[in-house]
Amino acid sequence: MPTIDELLSLIESMIGPTARKVFKYLMETGEEASDEAIANALELKVNDVRRALYSLSEYGFVSYRRVRDKNSGWYIYYWRINVEDINSILLVRKREILRKLKERLEYEESNSFYYCPIDGTRYTFEEAFENGFTCPRCGAELVFIDNDRIKHVLVNKIRKLQEELERESKIQSS
Repeated sequence: MPTIDELLSLIESMIGPTARKVFKYLMETGEEASDEAIANALELKVNDVRRALYSLSEYGFVSYRRVRDKNSGWYIYYWRINVEDINSILLVRKREILRKLKERLEYEESNSFYYCPIDGTRYTFEEAFENGFTCPRCGAELVFIDNDRIKHVLVNKIRKLQEELERESKIQSS
């Protein structure tokens, strides 16, 4: 189970700082609120809050209840956190990250790399070969990179994430 700070950091990295503020506000109040009430409380533009809420909704972090205003005829949306779904949303996200880490590891394992010592750009063997092992940007000679450290870091991250997913899956199925 992630901490609140980890959850907020994840939301910020996925959606942005406004979404983090909006989600935190809904979490701290523990009640549903309209987009205008949230915007007023956080001193943000209503459109920015709506954009954040729609993105949070797409990922399943929040949901809404729609009510027609009797005077204006317009709909008012009342937003709340999907407390029940947060763990499953996070599990899905972690599985997605695991898949991407495995893809990156496979890419690192199946390629040799060269880099430009001047601008730091990294090239696969094929790209370096096509350019005569010279940087296409500056003409410097490309240098071989030993990417064992990168592969080691990826293997460790994958292992830790797999262990975490196994623990959380067991907890959720209990």
